Amino acid sequence: MKMNENLNGESFLPHKHISLLDKEIYIYRKVSSTNYVAKLMALSGAPEGTIVMSMSQTSGMGRMKRQWACPSGKGILMSMVLRPEIQVQFVPQLTLLCAVVVAETIRKVTGCEVGIKWPNDILISGKKVCGILAQSDFSKDASGYVILGVGININQNINQLPPDCRESSTSLSLEQGQNISRSRVLKQFIITWDEHFKGFLEGGHPYLRKKWIENNVTLGRNVTINKEINPVNGIAVDISERGGLIVSLSDGSREEFLAEDLSLGRTHYGSH
Repeated sequence: MKMNENLNGESFLPHKHISLLDKEIYIYRKVSSTNYVAKLMALSGAPEGTIVMSMSQTSGMGRMKRQWACPSGKGILMSMVLRPEIQVQFVPQLTLLCAVVVAETIRKVTGCEVGIKWPNDILISGKKVCGILAQSDFSKDASGYVILGVGININQNINQLPPDCRESSTSLSLEQGQNISRSRVLKQFIITWDEHFKGFLEGGHPYLRKKWIENNVTLGRNVTINKEINPVNGIAVDISERGGLIVSLSDGSREEFLAEDLSLGRTHYGSH
């Protein structure tokens, strides 16, 4: 596929193409979603580490098919092509790894206290500042790839956050009281990603588990798993090799829950 082909009325000719820290970065003014463009690039043979960024997107999607909205130029909207040599059932570990990277990136750039709410929300003072979405294809007819999408709220003011999310979301500038350099956040993300991705490929789940536990705000909390029929209450105690949350139930048993099976209520993550 040529980079300037149109699908669904979209132009895939980037506004800008830069190289940064050994990463090829394609920057767009507007796309439907960076994950979608990155997927097309992956299918066209884009190498590991290729990054798609956009000033805005019209159909950005988070977990559970929730929309991810961000005013143009106010956040980081990016997707990265990965070609890891791992089995498909372990792909969710990459979401957890990315959460570690984002948490440490924000901490290094802003000094804010940041925590990971399982599976893929980054919180400051109990409010969401970033979401992560991994999509993969390891079918026999495709060269295996993972698209790792990241949306970070950088310079939105309170009125630029979605009205139904203003009590539960924030941005780096709202927390710092000043604008934050998007390019500085991007550069720090790449540096931190390369460090931890190498560590993960060499050390596997034990490496990831250690880093994730260091950055999380989920384990040790009473959690409610909002299943369709009967909610389940318990204490979050660990993460599994499949990226699942292991919960200790009232009868003393432990059960693993995967991200697609549940959501966790916000009430457990308020500021302290």
